Amino acid sequence: MNEPSDGAAPALPNERRVLLRRMCALATVGVASGGATLTSCGGGGGGGGGGSAALAAAALAPGAAAAPAPAPAPAPPSSSTAPALGAHTLAFTILDRVSSPTLSTSAFATRATGSTLLVCVGRGVLVASLPRDNAGNTFVQLGTPHTYTLWPNSGTALYACAQARGRDGHVVTAETPKVTDETTLTAVEIVNGGVVRDVQWREVPSGQPLTSASVTTTGPALLVAWWWGDAGVDQNKTAVPNNGFTVIDSVLASGALVQCAVAARQVAAAGTYNVTWASTPQQGAQLWLVAVQAA
Repeated sequence: MNEPSDGAAPALPNERRVLLRRMCALATVGVASGGATLTSCGGGGGGGGGGSAALAAAALAPGAAAAPAPAPAPAPPSSSTAPALGAHTLAFTILDRVSSPTLSTSAFATRATGSTLLVCVGRGVLVASLPRDNAGNTFVQLGTPHTYTLWPNSGTALYACAQARGRDGHVVTAETPKVTDETTLTAVEIVNGGVVRDVQWREVPSGQPLTSASVTTTGPALLVAWWWGDAGVDQNKTAVPNNGFTVIDSVLASGALVQCAVAARQVAAAGTYNVTWASTPQQGAQLWLVAVQAA
């Protein structure tokens, strides 16, 4: 080993001091970066408290850069865009008490745009005739018309118009095959509707549970159900749905008319749904169920 020269000896203490300062600085950086993990994970021993104090001091040191604030969470979707029940109405005629080739609803107010209209008609003499309205909408038939088992000349049919034009004084009209026929006409507006997601029909004979076929939705929807009982004319009827459905329109009086009850339910999530009706007197029924979702 070679000995250092006399000229280099005085500089050695200074180099050592510089080296020591750099090591101390590196140690401080190590506490500030790695000590947080150890302390927050419960690192024990006598050094734990010192590490926490050093981190607190570093966090409060003047000139330290503040951590960026977390981005705000996105706002939940507005519930106002979910399909919902709008205006609705029902009109009916009694056999041999009318003399008109058409049946029209009373005027009701519908939204100018963005609604789906459902029209369900029960006739004493079933015909394949599309309804019309005074807003210029064109209706399409959903499924096929169905006759009653007990009344093979009579039956029901369902129609729809998606993204319909609406107005104040909205009137829906159905043809009657003869001027004295018994007819019941129902119209339901679904606001924020756009897609008829599912349509089901079922006829249930008397003595069995009056449970509809099930519809399936892929998201929030407005469900509309129709009960068309097949009892005779002699007494008043009742028709009460379950599963969260609420009756919105009905004609259940005795007499030579097409009895009907309409119910609706708003659902917030995708799922499969049906409805069972309790009715008096005991009878069978045609049961329609429709699910409408936003476009």
